[in-house]
This record gives sequence, structure tokens and C-alpha cells, in this order.
Amino acid sequence: MESIKKIFKIGYGPSSSHTMGPRKASELFKEEYPNAASFKATLYGSLAATGIGHLTDKAIIAAFSPTPCQIDFHPEIVLDYHTNGLKLEALDHSGSIIGDRLVFSVGGGEITDGKSEEEANPIYELHSMKEILNWCKNYGKTFWEYVEEHEESDIWDYLENIWKVMRNSIERGIDAEGTLPGGLHIPRKASSYYVKAKSYSRSLKRRSLAFAYALAVAEENASGGRIV
Repeated sequence: MESIKKIFKIGYGPSSSHTMGPRKASELFKEEYPNAASFKATLYGSLAATGIGHLTDKAIIAAFSPTPCQIDFHPEIVLDYHTNGLKLEALDHSGSIIGDRLVFSVGGGEITDGKSEEEANPIYELHSMKEILNWCKNYGKTFWEYVEEHEESDIWDYLENIWKVMRNSIERGIDAEGTLPGGLHIPRKASSYYVKAKSYSRSLKRRSLAFAYALAVAEENASGGRIV
């Protein structure tokens, strides 16, 4: 297995492939052309077909902000390497292209140019929880010590930040009211569930609060909030 950092990632919802990946690609592209007068993003295949519903356009615009960005959708064009194709172009004040890049959002917030594949870097030699627990028993160590022996030295700072983002997403979801973005006008419910849960007692309260917290994060994800 690769690093825990590959599992826990911070990004904006509602989709790792349709919002996290395109936003990441746009942010990196903007760093390459910080003096561009404007940008253009062309979405292909699935990325274009469901992009608006997944807030892909908003994610890209936010990444390039305050520099303007034009977005074109071509769901009828499916590129060979992957269905989530994204072409980014940097323009000067005359509208001429000064740089471009074709990338693919392949899931999990990962992006690739389709040519140079990132090689997997497994750092955990054991492959099941049973093996890990046996390791802990044999060496007289705990689960976190197993993690510490294999991860980089900053793993605890990384996970602390993950926890902070998790808590913040719960708090925002609990506080937020109104409807979720999109044409269905689905009302947010986490806040009302949370209020009801606090009035319950004992195990019912714990279970109800857990549900309210999970719903809060789900609604933050659906609204394009910053989550893990």
C-alpha cells in the first residue's frame, strides 16, 4: 500500500475526478503562466457531459480567479486516453495563446498528461489488517507505531491538518441552511437533524449525532465545500 497521504486528500466537492482534479490542474497551470491576461478551459467527454452538475466550471473559474477564464464543453469528443479530458490555454492581452496543456482527471484528485505515468510507491509491505495486527503483537508495538515506522516524518502534522478540515466541514455543514446548488432545490437537512439529535438521550443521541455529522459533510461535498 502507498502512503496514507494518497488516501486522505483535501479538496473541494462534489467529485474527486470532476472538481478536485480539474481544480488542481488549473492551479498548477496558472502557476506556470502567472502573467496571462486570461485563460481558456475546454472540457471533453464525461468531464464535459456532467461538468456543470459536478461544479467543474465553478472549480476551474475559482482556481484561475481573479484572472478570467472561458470554458467550453465538448461532451461529444471523447479522447483516447481517458474520458475526463481537459485542455487548458493561457492567453495574452491580444487573445493569442502563449501556452497550453492537455491533462486527464483520472480519479482521486489525480491528474496526468497521459504520457508520463506516475509510478506507484508502496511503503507498507503488509497487505491485510490481520498481518498488521500480527506484526504489532510480535513486535510489541501499537498500530500508530507501525504507521510511524513507514511514513515520512511529517505524517502526524499532515493527519492533524486532515482532522481540522474534517471538523471544519462538519461545523460548516451543521451551520448551513437553505438548499443545495443545482436545479432540484434539495433542502439542507443536517442542521435540523443536529438540533433533534441533541434532544435525544444516551445511545440514540450518539447515533443520531453521528448521522447528522455525516450528513453535514455530505451536504458540504454536494455544495462544493472544502472537505477530505
